[in-house]
Amino acid sequence: MLHIEIRKADETEAIKISELLQSVAMWLETEGPGKLWPAASFDLSEITQKIHAAEVVVLKADGEIAACMYVEQSDGAFWPEADPGEALYLHKLAVARSFGGLGLSRMMLDWAAQYAKWAGYQFLRLDCTPRPKLVQIYINAGFSRVGEDTVIAGFLVARLQRTLSR
Repeated sequence: MLHIEIRKADETEAIKISELLQSVAMWLETEGPGKLWPAASFDLSEITQKIHAAEVVVLKADGEIAACMYVEQSDGAFWPEADPGEALYLHKLAVARSFGGLGLSRMMLDWAAQYAKWAGYQFLRLDCTPRPKLVQIYINAGFSRVGEDTVIAGFLVARLQRTLSR
């Protein structure tokens, strides 16, 4: 049984987070269902800034960073109509391939929902490429689609949200 710890990242973990994101991006492009993020887009200084802003969450399994995600207070590009403070937004949820199939993404999503609820948000939101298997992961975690798939900032995206009970 794995010992699981989910928490905000600290600066000493920036390199490992960058490596995880790059590894997942490369896998998606070469062996997975298709390119999602350019591997070169994970700039260490940007990750460090996000860590300082408490916007990076890690899941450690037996002491190893096995998953990460960004949690942000706004997303004007993909949710321009949203009222400030109503939702927490998830980005770049990534699970190391060596930990695939263990339900870590669901653990991360549930952690984010609890955190968002604790912080007073009504919704947990995300956008993703509208691949059926990917969207189904989020639906299985309590998310529902918001509107039709749409092109935003040059990307076709599905927008999903999870309503947080009070």
